[in-house]
Amino acid sequence: MSGSDHPSQGPTARRLSRRALLTLSVGAVGSLAGCTVPFLGGPEPPDCTGDQITELPAPASGPEEAPVTVAIYTDFDCPHCRDFFTETYPTVRDRIPTNKARFVHHDFPIPVSEWSYPVANAARAVQNARSEAAFWDFSERAYRHESEYSTAVLEELARKTKTDPEIVRRASEQLPYCQLLKQEREHGRDRGVEGTPTVFVNDQKLEAPSADELTAAITDP
Repeated sequence: MSGSDHPSQGPTARRLSRRALLTLSVGAVGSLAGCTVPFLGGPEPPDCTGDQITELPAPASGPEEAPVTVAIYTDFDCPHCRDFFTETYPTVRDRIPTNKARFVHHDFPIPVSEWSYPVANAARAVQNARSEAAFWDFSERAYRHESEYSTAVLEELARKTKTDPEIVRRASEQLPYCQLLKQEREHGRDRGVEGTPTVFVNDQKLEAPSADELTAAITDP
């Protein structure tokens, strides 16, 4: 595999998908501000082949006894999800008491681009090889590279999270969590998720919430 492009997506395809994303992702379904389903111009979901890992809990951060559960449905290559995880989520996390909420990451690969499934597989491989905490560390770093994914980037993120880069590279190529991600996606569709990021504060649905909106929903659920 090249260190700059995934084998199923060259530079030209990457530019085209990015242009499609910027022009079509906002408001493609109703008034939802985010990356939406159906995503016009996006690739088809991959076939799930080879050995598949279908039993792995959705990674969570925060105490299990927290009174509020914040379920986040996200696509790793959605720029609105990047904004959520690099701006909204850390702001809200710093504002609320540590025992107030438990955040749960749910994969909802639309997919926005050919990288949606590979990056999600890489993140789940980090979770499986190390821990949920390592998953969140890897994921937050990954979102900061949303517009520049490559095999080399994923391997470097693995090193920064003390994970064997080979595990991450292999997961991004072979997609061993493909079926698990599709199950997560269907779970989201059953809850009424139409795009990313979609957040549930207990049973309250918020679509691409601001930091103020999410803070208010958590502190007064």
